Amino acid sequence: MRWFMKNIIFMLFFITPASWAGCNNIACYGVGKDVLTRTYLASSGNIYIGAPVGKENLKCDLYSGEYMTLKMNHLLYREIYSTILTGIAAQKQLQIRIVENSPECEIEYVTMTP
Repeated sequence: MRWFMKNIIFMLFFITPASWAGCNNIACYGVGKDVLTRTYLASSGNIYIGAPVGKENLKCDLYSGEYMTLKMNHLLYREIYSTILTGIAAQKQLQIRIVENSPECEIEYVTMTP
């Protein structure tokens, strides 16, 4: 029993939150840079965010089979991108919510947990 408790405590304190990064049907989530695989700034003005592990769970059509899309005409375009960059730099918990069934897996909003 003592061995079991030591292992439980070890797992609680030493498993990084990064191991929890992934996607469900409506969002991708993770800590800092683990919520995305890459960022692609296109000449169209759109920003493409590479979805992490579990991207196949998203209910949308990923751009090039890999990217969520932050469209240039989104009302909160700058704020969303700024929040993503801040979350990466500060290693905060991020959630990137998509528009379900959207053709380029459009980003609807982002949340960051302090």
